[in-house]
Amino acid sequence: MSAGMGDSLRTRAITSTLTARLSPTVPPASQTYEPLVKSALRQRLIHNIFAFSVAFTLVVSILLGGEDETSTFARLVSPGTWMVACLKWSFGVLPVIAMRKVYLTSAATPATSPAKMLTNAIAKPSTRRCLAVYMSCTLMLITLYMSSFTSEERENLRLNVFVKSRKHPYYLNGRLLFLILAQLWLAASFLLRNIMLDRFVFRWTKPLNSSELPYAPSNLLKLLLTMALFTSFSLMVYGVVFALSRMLVLPLLLKLPVVSTIVRPFVTHFARGTWTLTLPLLHWSLLVRSFTMGLVTLMSWEFAESLFDAYVPQPIKVGTLTADPNVTVVSGITTQDAVFAHFAYSELVELASDESSAGSARRTALFGDQKYSPSLWNVLARQSLLRLGQDYQTFLRRGAPVPPPVVVAPAIPKPKDPPSTPLIRKAIFKAPRQSPLGSMLDSVSSDSELSKAAEAVAGEMEERASQMHIPELFRSVAPSSAAAPAANAVLAKPTSGIISSFIAQMELRSRDLVVSWCPDWLKESAMRWNKWFYRERLNKVVEVGLPNRELDALIIEALSHFVCASLSEDRYGVVQRDIPRIIEAFLSFLSAIEEYQIEVNAKYTPPTPDELSQGDAKILEEKEMMRLEVARAGDVLVVVSDALKTGVANISRTFGDKLVAFKFPPRTARKLQSFVDYT
Repeated sequence: MSAGMGDSLRTRAITSTLTARLSPTVPPASQTYEPLVKSALRQRLIHNIFAFSVAFTLVVSILLGGEDETSTFARLVSPGTWMVACLKWSFGVLPVIAMRKVYLTSAATPATSPAKMLTNAIAKPSTRRCLAVYMSCTLMLITLYMSSFTSEERENLRLNVFVKSRKHPYYLNGRLLFLILAQLWLAASFLLRNIMLDRFVFRWTKPLNSSELPYAPSNLLKLLLTMALFTSFSLMVYGVVFALSRMLVLPLLLKLPVVSTIVRPFVTHFARGTWTLTLPLLHWSLLVRSFTMGLVTLMSWEFAESLFDAYVPQPIKVGTLTADPNVTVVSGITTQDAVFAHFAYSELVELASDESSAGSARRTALFGDQKYSPSLWNVLARQSLLRLGQDYQTFLRRGAPVPPPVVVAPAIPKPKDPPSTPLIRKAIFKAPRQSPLGSMLDSVSSDSELSKAAEAVAGEMEERASQMHIPELFRSVAPSSAAAPAANAVLAKPTSGIISSFIAQMELRSRDLVVSWCPDWLKESAMRWNKWFYRERLNKVVEVGLPNRELDALIIEALSHFVCASLSEDRYGVVQRDIPRIIEAFLSFLSAIEEYQIEVNAKYTPPTPDELSQGDAKILEEKEMMRLEVARAGDVLVVVSDALKTGVANISRTFGDKLVAFKFPPRTARKLQSFVDYT
């Protein structure tokens, strides 16, 4: 009975609902933000870049694609024209757009001169792949161009592979070879132009108007003129290179033992042909055909590249497409890719400056978030200040890489000497008495005191004799102590040093010989080219120090607007705790930029009245060039400095006297006081 009652009265612990639950963290950008941006970019690529580039290729094929007397309207309604245009775009333009998408990067090339930019590009494996893509597209376009002709048309145009000769049936057709090499040269020249423009780097642009898009009439005319001039200049250079190769390189190849056996059955007739400089007059139609074909190809590529430059950097709004827009956008700024960070901060700037009731409600929810740990504002402020801090340190180093940390090897402690009994180094027995004869022999030995004294006296006499005038007869028979080391030094000189010095002297003499035979105008042109190619541009030096200036400007604008809005919308005061850090970061960055601006402006000195009166064209040209570079460098610095000044001024104007409640370092307080007094 009692046992049954004990079982029935047994109690159990009541489960509590007050268990500690860990707050979730903000999801990474790769899960929330980046897939949405990639989807938007994919839509732009298909509906804007692909569609307009296909239309451009079709229009060019209709206007410039006819070799016969077919009218434009007939080519417009011909299915063959449409099919050829689609094939040209698929094999000649689409790979270029795909290559641009694959190798798009956010890191600008840290080069301050064309020579360094070209050297850095050649060192990259992607450059060789891009060259292969351009040349492959060119060969495909040439194949489509040749396949559109019948055999009779090809014979009339004289574009067969081999010349019509029974005796030498394998001689290559020079006209076709010239056409193919010209198109490949233009492809390499177009890649070189893109390298000089640093076109594979993501360029942030503001929203464009319809008149600024590539298919606007004014931009189409500009594209036509630019590509016509570029094609003409490239073909002129190609003609010179082709002539020099035929006059100098080809005869040398025909004299090489192994190469001559392989090449002679195909190109021997080129060495016996007409003088190279008269060929353009005899084959003017071939030059026109090469120019037209190259112009069409380069225009198609340039139009596709312009579409990519115009549509890809445009702001993307993806936060409103999700259930929680604030989480999506804040998650986007945690990405490691600067391209996605651009899109995320541009959307944050729009949210921070939105004056509507919906924007105010979103900011209030962002400031009062308690769902995530750390909160949304803490993530936003920490990531933004971290990026600004990294770019600030890069600016202080003037773009130099972070120096590796110095590793100091720990000092190895010396082992303690074990205790030991000191040893007696002296004789403990009494030395035996030496005989008189032994004492006399020891006194005249080589290590006796008497011998040492005699050597000292002899050395002193030799030194005095060296200071006296001695006839050359006695000097010649006297052994010279300085001659032996000199002979040893000559013998010890390495053979490799002699060879390298000989090669350097030969190069110097060859260069002097070439320069002596060159005319003065060619020397001056070579010097100008060398100076232009290797001279560092001041604006490029400044750009190396501020590689992410557009992103920094967006971060500053977003933080300043959020701080201003927090005065009335931050219910819990979470933003006020970060205001001192934000203002200190802004003013420190601004002070560094202003100091560098003074240093840059000091590099330009206006021409003096004496220089203006003398009219030295070289000095005036150098000063004008420096003035332009200083102005361009100022434009680079203004991107961040104007954003900083505007942000600090807005905060000072919004808070006013309430800034007294915050504590700042003395230097920051003095700088902030100037903004408060001004506003």
